[in-house]
Order: sequence, then structure tokens, then C-alpha cells
Amino acid sequence: MRFLLTTALLSLTLHTQAAEPLRIAVAANLLPVMERITHDYQQHGGQPVQLAGGSSGAFFEQIRRGAPFDLFFSADAERPQQLVATGIGQGAHSYACGRLALWTPRHRPDLNALPAGKLAIAQPDTAPYGKAALQALERSGQLQAVQPRLVYAQDIGQAYQFVSSGNAPAGLVALSQLRASQIPAGQYAALADTLYRPLLQKRILLATGTRAALAEDFLQFFEAQQSTLKNAGYILPGEPGCAAE
Repeated sequence: MRFLLTTALLSLTLHTQAAEPLRIAVAANLLPVMERITHDYQQHGGQPVQLAGGSSGAFFEQIRRGAPFDLFFSADAERPQQLVATGIGQGAHSYACGRLALWTPRHRPDLNALPAGKLAIAQPDTAPYGKAALQALERSGQLQAVQPRLVYAQDIGQAYQFVSSGNAPAGLVALSQLRASQIPAGQYAALADTLYRPLLQKRILLATGTRAALAEDFLQFFEAQQSTLKNAGYILPGEPGCAAE
């Protein structure tokens, strides 16, 4: 009788855990692609997924304070590694290298001939793509000239919105955002990889117990979506320009 009761309780616990959505913190550059991947995952019978998009720096602080995420897909390698080093999460694995692009919807995209007005970039202190944007402007010799015109977004998603809404005539955004939104190729140009340090992106598993098994199931599906990431403009780990650490 005790065995039957224990088995029933275990089954009920697993059912309850499975009914709760998998909570995934996603760097803003990956969010449009991740929305497509999670939709496909659920169409193939995967459990419900709840995505939260934002800056990697903000998620890093939230997770340190105990935010209940099951997975964290960062826009850099450093923050997942720092969390694992302090005993939070496990398995900091590379999943892609991101790419920056200059988006100028009404002008020819040329870093050396930027349109008048604001230039949107993500906040460098919390968003890896913002840090890369500053590096690109500095290495291209444009930083001093455009610095008074920079407008800082809280993450790369908001930088995209600044340009999309017309509040900024130009922005340094993620190539993956532009491809996901099917922006015409003539409106943007991917920046040369030599202008910024490789945007190696890592993810970690935060869930424990039965939720860890659910998270692992999603990770297995995600790892099979290499072509989706590549088509979105990412460089895969091990390919030229994306050395996995």
C-alpha cells in the first residue's frame, strides 16, 4: 500500500511539473528565432514554454537573486560562466556566435556615411551587442564623431524598435533580428567581423530535479535546430569566426 501511494504521489508531482511552462530567459538578439523554435517544439509535442526576452546583464542579476528560470540563453559567454563558477546552474555550452549589422531603412547602409540624426545601440554595460557596437564604432574610427548622437536602448530588441519606429534613422542591431523580420537586404549591411570581438553566446541549465529533465528535453530539440540558427545569420560553434571555448 505504501509503495502504491508513493508511486501515485510521484506521478502526480511529475504531471504537475510538466503542466507548468518551461521558463527560459533569452537574450534579446535570439528572441525572434527562439519564438520560432519553441513554436515548433510545442507543435511536436513538447511541454509549454514561457519565454522572457531582455538584456543578458539584467537576466544575470535576476538569476543571481533567485529568479526561477529553467534555462538561460545569454548573448555572451562570460555571464553564464560566472554563474556556474558561483554554483548557479551547470553546463555553460556555446550555441552560436552573433553578428552585428548596420540598419538604415531610408539610406544606403555605410558605417562611414551614416545618416544625420540618432544612432541606436544597446546599452554597453548590460548588453553584449551594445559593447560590440561601441567596439565597432571605435575600430572604424567613427566613435568620436557619432558619440553625441548615440541613443542607448536597454537591450538590442529595443535598439531594433528605435529604428523600426523611425525614432532613430540608423542603428547597430543583431543580424538575426533583421533576418527574422525579413527586412530587405538593401536596408542593412552586416559589419565586418574584424570590427568587434566575436559574440560567442552560451547557455546554461538552471533547473533542478524533475524540471531539469524537462529542460534537457528542450535542449535536445534546440541542438537539432542548427540550420535555423544559421539561416538567421548566426555562426555556429566551430565554424570560422566562432571558436567554441
